[in-house]
Amino acid sequence: MSTRKQDGTFLDSPSRTQVIELFPAETSCIAADTHPGFQRDHNEDSFGTFTDPAGGCSLLFVADGVGGNSGGDLASQFTAKSLLAQWKRFAAGRTPGAHETVEFFRRALEDINRTVYGINADQGTLSSPMGTTVAALALLQDQVVVAHAGDSRAYRFRDGGIECLTADHSLVQKWVREGVITEAAAKIHPMSHVIYKSIGQQRSLDPDIRVHDRRHGDKFIVCSDGLMCHVSDPEILDIMARSNSAQDAVRDLIAAALKRGGHDNVTVACYYQA
Repeated sequence: MSTRKQDGTFLDSPSRTQVIELFPAETSCIAADTHPGFQRDHNEDSFGTFTDPAGGCSLLFVADGVGGNSGGDLASQFTAKSLLAQWKRFAAGRTPGAHETVEFFRRALEDINRTVYGINADQGTLSSPMGTTVAALALLQDQVVVAHAGDSRAYRFRDGGIECLTADHSLVQKWVREGVITEAAAKIHPMSHVIYKSIGQQRSLDPDIRVHDRRHGDKFIVCSDGLMCHVSDPEILDIMARSNSAQDAVRDLIAAALKRGGHDNVTVACYYQA
């Protein structure tokens, strides 16, 4: 059951989802949802979307609490609420440029990291810190700005193809990029869930932030690793190609992950303009 807060956000029960959404519009080309999966007793994923009522720009992101660490759900919820509040002040009523959006993400994520890291330091939990990944995508006039830390991902779909716009900050994907292990080996490696960059893990955060072009007809998703651990990139592309709306895409992507076992929380946010 969603409840509206005084600042205009929505926050769902932590036992099911952590959903924070500003200016929700059923007719928009943005949709998002999350599911705890079938093997976790609670959901550590959060997500947020923002659609400027004036049509200037949009934001969608996911934050996946670091699994196995105490307070991952709290870290992801805090990240979601703080990022949305800061974005609203930054972008409401206008379309910012790419350069200032890059600087916004850098400042906002560093600010959030400083707070979460400070809580870990105060509580003496730096050896097993509360933390969260984040993958955020800002849709501007003819560009998109992607910011991320961790192994949540952003994808672009164009001309019948799929392109991952992020590079996982995980040990196994680092080893894949270095040619140490294969992609197939990475999927079953015992350290497959170890990430080396996330909010709250270290005193300072250096998120990856990139600017990409945006064309008419492009579609985008951001998602937690609960999707990728069950659904391959070609399968994601196939689902996106046959979905008629953002709502259909989100529903079908999550359903595909659950059909394969739903071993982790799975969250997807989608921008879809046919």
